[in-house]
Amino acid sequence: MPLLADTIRSLSASLVTAALIILALVWGRDILVPLALAGISCFVLVPVVIWLKKQGVPNGFAEGTVLLLVVACLTGASIGLSSQLLSLAAELPQYRTNVLEKVRSIVGSSVPSGVVGRAIDAVETYQKMINHELQFGTTFPPDTPAPETNKPEDQQKVHFVRDDNESTALYGLRIFAEPLTQVALTFLFTLFLLMQFRDLRDRVVRIFGVEHMTETTAAMSDAGDRLIALFTGQLVLNAAFGTFVGLALLALGVPNAPLWGVVAFIMRFVPFVGAYIAAVPPILLAAAVDPGWTKALLTLAIFAVGEPIMGQVLEPLVLGRRAGLSPFAMVVAASFWTLTWGPIGLVLAAPITLILVVLGKYVPDLEFVTVLLGDEPPLSEQQNLYHRFLSNDVFAATEQIEDAQEEAPYPEVLDALVFPAIALSARDRRRGRLDKEAIGELSNTIGAVAGKAKTEKVNEDPKVIFVPVRGEFDELATRFAVSAINNDHPATSCAMKEASGLTALAFLADVGYENLQKIVLMTVTGLAEGGIRILVDRARQLFPSTEIILLDLSARQLSPPPSRAHFDAPEIFTSFARLSKSIEISLSNERDVSAPRQLAVVSLKN
Repeated sequence: MPLLADTIRSLSASLVTAALIILALVWGRDILVPLALAGISCFVLVPVVIWLKKQGVPNGFAEGTVLLLVVACLTGASIGLSSQLLSLAAELPQYRTNVLEKVRSIVGSSVPSGVVGRAIDAVETYQKMINHELQFGTTFPPDTPAPETNKPEDQQKVHFVRDDNESTALYGLRIFAEPLTQVALTFLFTLFLLMQFRDLRDRVVRIFGVEHMTETTAAMSDAGDRLIALFTGQLVLNAAFGTFVGLALLALGVPNAPLWGVVAFIMRFVPFVGAYIAAVPPILLAAAVDPGWTKALLTLAIFAVGEPIMGQVLEPLVLGRRAGLSPFAMVVAASFWTLTWGPIGLVLAAPITLILVVLGKYVPDLEFVTVLLGDEPPLSEQQNLYHRFLSNDVFAATEQIEDAQEEAPYPEVLDALVFPAIALSARDRRRGRLDKEAIGELSNTIGAVAGKAKTEKVNEDPKVIFVPVRGEFDELATRFAVSAINNDHPATSCAMKEASGLTALAFLADVGYENLQKIVLMTVTGLAEGGIRILVDRARQLFPSTEIILLDLSARQLSPPPSRAHFDAPEIFTSFARLSKSIEISLSNERDVSAPRQLAVVSLKN
């Protein structure tokens, strides 16, 4: 009960902490969003500032220069987009007839298209209002109803009503006050972060503790490098996509093709939906311009084919593992930050989550973030194979071993993958995590993967016998070892079955193999030094003319490895690959290529 109570209290504290953090993110987004934008921008711009300072640019002037260049680029882009949008607005009324014809062709000529007509009339009316405002400076509130348009052109009158309480300028200022404030705060925070980044970096190191200076510095450097690589790769890919869209639309004859190329470039920074949102206006415009459907369908094809190629083929090749986020992490992060901070959260989801994943690599309390959201495998290859053993998945375990054999020789695969997985099984048994039934199922699965031979006797006297030191897991490991030796030297080695240690040695002495050259005492689970000494001495007594070899693979799992130097130990190997090479050298002159390739197992039942 105390353990359960502690668990409940810990869970409650974690949930309360998470709720408070989310509440702070929602309530403080007016400040936190500009601060997050400034922080991410600072990671990207600091290397440029440092480069300028190395070129002799004075402090303060370097930061201001970088920020002014950013402002100039954004201002130029805004002016260009605005001019394109105004040009498009002026041309929209020309496409009224094509739009009405397409609507009639879709919904049928018998259905009135009054809704579409009123929508186009509304666009024309607002255009006239804007022109009148620009000429005469007359103001009107935004909720002024659209005038009737079913009268002749010379009888239509646009009625303007002046609101003395609020002018158009004040109304526009009120609409744009919040985004303008956000932009101003972002630039202000960015300027101060660029000017004080060294001081802030030192303060962050001090907060995390001077004793953790190495980890903190590595975390900040890693985060900065990943963000720069991510934004650089995205910038290049998105610019290429925007250029492709602009040129393709220009070739199709879609109006304002450069505008839609720039929109596609910008919107691709929005994960998942950005490119498809950018596709809607040019598709509608192409349908309005063309009396038929050819341009609209071709425009749709540009985005429908181009975006999957960009996202599924080019991005993995160019970006690779730069982002360090799994697809699941991107979906979760985009959903969370969009719900928390709105549309801007969708843009910030990837960089913020990337920073959290990097911190999780260096901060133990945040390691779960890296495991859940990072793109690194959650389990090592050895743990993955052991998990498949536990799941009784013989097919998947065999497939993993075969895949590993395509990159390395079989003995090396056993050393790096199979034997460590069996050692994990023995460790869990010692800790009491496996009951008798689970151990039986696990042994059957590993035995099936090892490729147990149908016949349990050897056709001739073996030259090498692998003797498990202790227990069924050492026995299973010897089966893999024998399969590797017999692949190159058929029927020259065998392994004991249903016996290990002193019992196995006594059985071998009773059998009395005449051609036996080597006895390999093999263990992946380990044995105390005293037990090893007794086993070696007994083997020498029973087989005085046979070479005794100790293959202790448990030394690869322990740190530091056990010392065997102070007793008269036989030749000791801690790598099966080295042992197999030694055996191959000794048996190379006696190879029998006509013998069947099989896994030989000696059984006490025989």
